Parts: sequence; C-alpha cells; structure tokens
Amino acid sequence: MLIKLNKRNFDNAMAKKLFNPTDLAKQAGLSDATIGSIIKDNGFKSHNALGRVAKALEVEPIELIQDED
Repeated sequence: MLIKLNKRNFDNAMAKKLFNPTDLAKQAGLSDATIGSIIKDNGFKSHNALGRVAKALEVEPIELIQDED
C-alpha cells in the first residue's frame, strides 16, 4: 500500500531546509534509491520511511500525506 505524498508540502519542506534528494537521504538515514522512489512513485511504501523523512524535514508526518479527496 502506497501512502500518497503531498508533493506541494514535500517540495516546500525540502526548499525550507535547502535539501536536495541526496541531502534528504543522508539526513533521514535512507538510501538515495528510497528517496528517489518516494519522489518518482509520489508516495511512501512504509510508515517508517514517512517518519524518517518527516523528522529530517522537521515537519509532522501528516503534513507529507495527501488528503484522499
């Protein structure tokens, strides 16, 4: 199950931290491939990855999830 990414909030958080995908991967303790997959697939494959990315970006996980409307 894919946890849909809120692309706007994700992009804003990345810009605020001045992160590129490699920076985010390092800060979140995830591989470049995992971050690339999140961006490409427009979502998270695990709650663990969502939590790590949210922590690295200093946002609440809910901010990175797309509403289902």
